[in-house]
Amino acid sequence: MLLDNPAPSMRAPQPVTAALHPVRAFSTALVPPEQRLPAWEKHNADALIALKCRTHGDEEFRAREDNLQLGRVHLARVRSTAHSVERSLDLIGEQPTGALALFVSLRGEALFQQAGRRQVLRPGDLLVCDADGPFVRGFGDGLDELALRVDRRVLPEEIRPPAPGEPLIVRRSEANPYGRAITRLVGRAVGGQDPTPPDEQTIVDLLSALVGNGAVRPHVVHRALACAYVEDRLRDPGLSASEVARAVGISVRQLTRVFAGMGRTFPRHVLGRRLDLAHSLLAGPDARAVSTAVVAAMCGFRSTAHFSQTFQARFGITAGELRRAAAQHR
Repeated sequence: MLLDNPAPSMRAPQPVTAALHPVRAFSTALVPPEQRLPAWEKHNADALIALKCRTHGDEEFRAREDNLQLGRVHLARVRSTAHSVERSLDLIGEQPTGALALFVSLRGEALFQQAGRRQVLRPGDLLVCDADGPFVRGFGDGLDELALRVDRRVLPEEIRPPAPGEPLIVRRSEANPYGRAITRLVGRAVGGQDPTPPDEQTIVDLLSALVGNGAVRPHVVHRALACAYVEDRLRDPGLSASEVARAVGISVRQLTRVFAGMGRTFPRHVLGRRLDLAHSLLAGPDARAVSTAVVAAMCGFRSTAHFSQTFQARFGITAGELRRAAAQHR
């Protein structure tokens, strides 16, 4: 259904904000019908990729996009009624991106045409292409997808990403852990399930593994998959190093070395991400509806006392103080 409404250590006290990288929503709901396509084109040119949009038939055009910027990685969830888009040579010349684009279809069939080749993407399929290569995409049944724009310069030098006319397509039926992990991370970030932004480097590493054809060093791949798995199970108090190691396909000793290379231990990484999640929940719009103890349990803490102690050590403010301060600002 299309919706039109829009490792811890002692640190200085943090500002009372819901998130460092808030999701921003754009909707055509309040735009006059005759101005919706131009408004949609302008938003995408500013926030994602410049495209020329066309509608087909008499259905009134409606669209919404939820955007999240993480440095040189931009995440979005895009929903709209039926239409088509074109990334032309003229637009590329006027507004180049220097980026790769990744699309994950969530609903309906989507046509992708580039360099004379036509591909049909179905729900669960993933496509990576050069955003500065001309292409046409069509959404006859409407559009619901996840989209990423990733600056090419953040990829390792040894990676040869898809060139214009050479898109990478991963079908839902393929056993590809990198594509699945990216889809879960992005889906939670811009789909409303996760109030904390994902780690930018984890997304870059997963994309590098996805397009690198074995060129990415094993410890980088293991780190990315481990961090993505932790995000999946962050709220589970029983999450353990052995479980993560088994999911990634390495030993616990190897997992320990992976996190040591990041300058932290596995338990400190998990604790840090749980505290990040708790901070987002306590500073968010629903903070008044839940107690500190409930937030602690929601974030995987077995002990409210331990949560309170580590939270204050991390942020320089108690969980209750943050919750009350956030409520006063609303």
